Amino acid sequence: MSVERWSPALGAEVHGLDAGALIASGDADALAEVGDWLYDALIENQVLFIRDQNLEPAQHVVFAKLFGDLAPRHHSYNTHQANPDVAVLDWQPGDRPDATEWHSDMTFREKPPFASVLQAQIIPPVGGDTLWASMYSVHDSLDPGFLKDLEGMVICHDPGQFRNGAYANGGNQGITDMLVEAGSAVWPIVSHHPVTGRPYINVSESNSRWIMGTGAAESQRIVNYILHAINRPDHQVRLRWQPGTIAIWDNRASQHYAVADYPDHRRVMHRVAVDTDRRFEATCSH
Repeated sequence: MSVERWSPALGAEVHGLDAGALIASGDADALAEVGDWLYDALIENQVLFIRDQNLEPAQHVVFAKLFGDLAPRHHSYNTHQANPDVAVLDWQPGDRPDATEWHSDMTFREKPPFASVLQAQIIPPVGGDTLWASMYSVHDSLDPGFLKDLEGMVICHDPGQFRNGAYANGGNQGITDMLVEAGSAVWPIVSHHPVTGRPYINVSESNSRWIMGTGAAESQRIVNYILHAINRPDHQVRLRWQPGTIAIWDNRASQHYAVADYPDHRRVMHRVAVDTDRRFEATCSH
């Protein structure tokens, strides 16, 4: 296997891997070796792309488990009828997708997933790309004086536009119930990656709502400045999907944005979220 870097900020394509054949072989040692290799590549590149995989749901789950224990079921998404660990992101013509904002997955939970493994099933003929941004790169681009001001600031994350579906299904009480189930969490604006130790910006367009200890105007000014930085292409990589393409990303210091430029077409993705970074947590336990 080999890795081809796609942009200076983050992102790389993996060549020479047939995950389906490897899983079908039942070779546990080979699977573990590939898992270790992919993990190292993921930590270095933040997001990996693998073409032409076409994993069945059960294989998709086995592949994701190479990285750690799976995350609890998502509070809003449907799951695959053949395997409840596989979330089905099915956007029909005319739908408004909910990932058209920069975000890390489920940062409103006290323990967001460590990684996600997303596989394309049905792709529009044109469009439907996904972008990722390195929050390391965003951090390093900010003025040192501004970074010093950010040190010690914490920000509340909540489920954001998931309110739309909750309200459509249950009105005011639907929003209240969803917020109780999904929860909220407070994170340092300048967080540190548990494996690399590198600082990164933990503020997202989707989920970051309020800098604790500030007023609304001050909080929004700071957040808007950070969001403007995230939008710079210097920090990003873009994937044009094909059916069977897999993307694996480290959810801790990257964000992603699914472009909703396919209003007349269907887009279907399968996602398995990984809750626990098995290798890091094993190291911490000794």
